[in-house]
Amino acid sequence: MMMERRCQDFLDTLQESSHSTKQAIGLIDLTLLDESASDDALASLLDKARQHKVAAVCVYPQHLHYFPVSESYQRATVVNFPEGTQGLNTVLHDIGQIISSQQTDEIDYVFPWQSWLNGQQKEALQHCREACDLSHQGNMVFKVIMETGALPSADHIYQLSQELIQLGCDFLKTSTGKTGSGASPLAAFSMLQAIRQENTSHCGIKLSGGIKKPEQAFLYMDMARELLQREPDKSWFRLGASSLLDELLD
Repeated sequence: MMMERRCQDFLDTLQESSHSTKQAIGLIDLTLLDESASDDALASLLDKARQHKVAAVCVYPQHLHYFPVSESYQRATVVNFPEGTQGLNTVLHDIGQIISSQQTDEIDYVFPWQSWLNGQQKEALQHCREACDLSHQGNMVFKVIMETGALPSADHIYQLSQELIQLGCDFLKTSTGKTGSGASPLAAFSMLQAIRQENTSHCGIKLSGGIKKPEQAFLYMDMARELLQREPDKSWFRLGASSLLDELLD
């Protein structure tokens, strides 16, 4: 319960900042992870990304061709998604295909959290290490989805965050958005504490899963700024969302 108490004490003293709507929009990974997404839905996503200068778009690999290379935003896709249970050879094959397509800048990979929880920590971390190494060989930014809502406690989130940072992952990400629990202030606090304690600037954070309201986005931005003593920037801070942009523009 130590992490929970520390988080609550931190939130009680957190000063509300004056983040702008424009700043928050520039941190969004605009997401449409629907295998049956229509042409119209993908065209709408492209139009929003172009018009509002989001950080990235995140879609399934088969939808990447809708998003031209010469754009201001980054193009992200997913592997081992959403359950995190695919074998290593399958995941490495998928990453290889993504790299070969030359349509992607970033990979959001689901960590095999179920294996990690079931006592196969070494195997799960090796799975991640090899996926990370191959992504980096292809010059891809590598974001690891931890599925924090499925982890038993904040201490588990903190421990796994430390282990993933030490593997060289570029971003820690909360959730696939496909489970009942997504991002939470406690998960964000635990992940940010690990980033701070590891004293690293190479690892960023992506909050995703249930982030729909501007006040949620601003809270996470405040937390990151205060804990890491840096103003949120898309190089290390992202908000994964599908409807947040519309709310910010409303």
